[in-house]
Amino acid sequence: MRKITRQLQTEKMIFTAMNNLFKHQNELDLDQFTIVVLEALMLLEREEYLKNHDGKQDSANGSYPRSFKSLCRNGMQINIPRSRNGHFKPLMLD
Repeated sequence: MRKITRQLQTEKMIFTAMNNLFKHQNELDLDQFTIVVLEALMLLEREEYLKNHDGKQDSANGSYPRSFKSLCRNGMQINIPRSRNGHFKPLMLD
């Protein structure tokens, strides 16, 4: 039952995020759009990681901010998702 709940939550999150992006696409500058897309991809990657490591007692554990270099500005803040045991690392950070 937990897997089904997590999958439904992930699907709802993706649907909500895509609707918000579509509704506000004219209001976002390139940096904001980049942040939204990268954070969403990392959240999906963490969900996939947790799904594949279900037997190892790991779970989502919020996120932490990181400075991210941009072509448009000197830098911006991006939230990096993490797991409780600390073994999850998004591919874009490698």
